[in-house]
Amino acid sequence: MRSILASALAACHLHIFSSNVSPSFFVNAATSPSLAGPMGKECLEGSKYTGQTKGRNMTIAGVPTYVLVNVTKVIMYFPDIFGPFYINNELLQDHFASQGFHVLSPDYFFGDPVQNHDGEPGFNQTEWLDKSVQQANDSVPGWIRAVRELYGPNAKYSAVGYCFGAPYAMNVGATDDVVATAFAHPGLLTEDHFYRLTKPLLMSCAVETDFTFSTEALRRSHDILTETNATYHLQVFSGTIHGFTTRSDPNVPNSVWAKEQSAKSVVNWFNRFSV
Repeated sequence: MRSILASALAACHLHIFSSNVSPSFFVNAATSPSLAGPMGKECLEGSKYTGQTKGRNMTIAGVPTYVLVNVTKVIMYFPDIFGPFYINNELLQDHFASQGFHVLSPDYFFGDPVQNHDGEPGFNQTEWLDKSVQQANDSVPGWIRAVRELYGPNAKYSAVGYCFGAPYAMNVGATDDVVATAFAHPGLLTEDHFYRLTKPLLMSCAVETDFTFSTEALRRSHDILTETNATYHLQVFSGTIHGFTTRSDPNVPNSVWAKEQSAKSVVNWFNRFSV
């Protein structure tokens, strides 16, 4: 099942809410014959072991709980401006989860994705973007640390970023926090993102008409990756537009094929480095 832990992960707390427990959950000890007696002194005796435990104390439904998470592959999914809870992004995350990954995506828009402003008179997109970038810059580093604390040092972490999320996938790809990274139709990247990269990179691009990542930008990024002897794989899908991996027209076969191929490539790329 896909895991999306946003603000809760910042405190390494997982809150699971359920309906009230049915009375039938309990038995009536006053009327049912006893088989196992009450606690005695033997319950207080015995040896205390030593060793390094691997679980952690988390809060579930308000109850402190010892939790041991045994996960081997984790994807940190940095979404576009529609946010992690937009159905297109949820479906893509679900696909990655169906391929054996735990998937987590931060809501660095904190409940204010761009679609909230559809048709809003006087909406200032520049101000919204500046605010959102600052929120993401402030929250993502701590979120990454919390994710790694949650799943532990033995998991294999990867990151993928779409448009707005690409810089965060590239930033973490310059650290040892992931084994591989990827982006699709990126925005807000600079040359330093490519110069600083130390982990294998998958790029899914629509450069012919992509206003955020042009043919010239792609060529320059390729030159840098070659210069730095980076490990990378580049996909350029003809006849596609910016956003094709998350918002392609389902009535255009080429766009659907490109979207599906990009998703398959992300899975294969991360699997390659998660062994």
